[in-house]
Formats: sequence, structure tokens, C-alpha cells
Amino acid sequence: MVAISVEIDDNWITPVYEHVHHGRCFSLFEEARLELLRVIGFPNDQLLQEGKVLVITKVSAEYKREVKRGVVQVTCDRVELRDRSLVIHQRILNHLGKVAVEARVESMFMNMTTRRGMHPPDDFLEAFLRFNADS
Repeated sequence: MVAISVEIDDNWITPVYEHVHHGRCFSLFEEARLELLRVIGFPNDQLLQEGKVLVITKVSAEYKREVKRGVVQVTCDRVELRDRSLVIHQRILNHLGKVAVEARVESMFMNMTTRRGMHPPDDFLEAFLRFNADS
């Protein structure tokens, strides 16, 4: 598992609701996925330099509790590897450590030159297999 801590302050809060708007939760998930890429040895900047990018193809989320002010944990819990896609299971734990949002984010590699989907590189897949084994 990879987790990041984020301080939710007034900049994150939508005043009328007094919590993080549901759409902004996806920004938190994105930050955790970028950290996951860094941890497994494939930082996003490196992938872009190589002409590869992970693009989101499908997202689903279940909102269980409000995300309010305080420090939250955003996790990447496990990854499912498919033929040309990755499914990353993520959570936001609120300031009390309770699951506030669970998400399932599916992405695939795209070749930046051809703008077409591509199979993930073998070393990338091996890194995710190690990540799952360690999680």
C-alpha cells in the first residue's frame, strides 16, 4: 500500500457544504497515484519523457463519509493488472481514520506519438507485481 497525508484546510472546503466537494476527491486520488508511480520506480515525469502516459479510462467512487478539515490519508491499496489496463483501488481516510471515499480507477498506457493505447512495458508490470506482493 502507498499512502500520502494531505492537510485539508479551507482551500479544499466548499463553503456551502463545509466539506471537500466530491469532484475534488479525484485530485486527492491523483496525487496518491503519482506517489505510487514514484515509489515503484516510474515517476510520471520519466514516463512522459519516454513518450508514455497513463490515461484514465474509467472511474467509480463510493462516498461513505464527508471529507472535512484535518489530515487525511489517501491510499493506493492494490492494483489489478489486465491486458492493457491497470485498475487501482484507492481510499480516502478522513481525519478520524475512517474510510470516507473508496474508488476504483482504471487506466491504460498511451503512446504520446501515435496517441494510441499500448501494452505496459514489462518492467512496469513487474514493478506492480512486486507492489501487490508487498501490500
